[in-house]
Amino acid sequence: MQEPLPYKFSFWEKVLLKVGPPVFAFLLRLWNGTCRVVVRVHPEWESDAIEKYHGAVYATWHQRMFYFFSDFGSRHLTMMGSLSKDGEYANAVALRLGFLTVRGSATRRGKVAMRELIELLKSGQGHKAGMMADGPKGPPRQLKMGTIKIARETGMPVIPMMWGAKRRIVFKSWDRFILPGLFTKIVMLHGEPLMVPPDADEAECERLRQLVTDRMNEMADRCDTWWGGDPVGKPGFDLPAPPANPTEHENEQ
Repeated sequence: MQEPLPYKFSFWEKVLLKVGPPVFAFLLRLWNGTCRVVVRVHPEWESDAIEKYHGAVYATWHQRMFYFFSDFGSRHLTMMGSLSKDGEYANAVALRLGFLTVRGSATRRGKVAMRELIELLKSGQGHKAGMMADGPKGPPRQLKMGTIKIARETGMPVIPMMWGAKRRIVFKSWDRFILPGLFTKIVMLHGEPLMVPPDADEAECERLRQLVTDRMNEMADRCDTWWGGDPVGKPGFDLPAPPANPTEHENEQ
């Protein structure tokens, strides 16, 4: 039985919820459809892992969300979405782009949603998870522990993914959100899969969290400088340096 929503929509909010998501999903597909992936680095790492484990936990940074709406949506990944009014709009868009969703956040139904996601991955039906691993509010480009714990519980590999654009629009948001330019070239990096042992303790999980964080930041910098540009949203470069212990500030997913 589906839980009742903890909020109500006004008439105009209902209209927006009905009309807005299909329009936004169409425009997003149209925009990304003008872009062209001209280079893929190590796609075999992803394909070999999927063939072996029949699932994965994909991880990228929140700033790269826009193009991955299309790329991850085509893979029909399952994502966690906030159980809020704003989350309703985002959830409706995600479903139209091909995602599956479970609903919950750090402040409402988060542990239940994570358990639902874990059970889907363990079902043996080929489910995959997609994580904007530093979202929704940061710290930027610091992996949250939720990604590592999901991999530990499911036995699925963490596969970092990152893209860069030859032409891009960068917003002055908390993470320097990136929009690829229309008709631009895209480079896509497929990261080396990482397994989290089922008996990994908190210290080992923290070591692996930092390892994946470092790998993802190296991938992001490589994407951003592929055509000679500067890194975007790099802590200590164009954003403040990360906190000494970022896990103290995380909203675990």
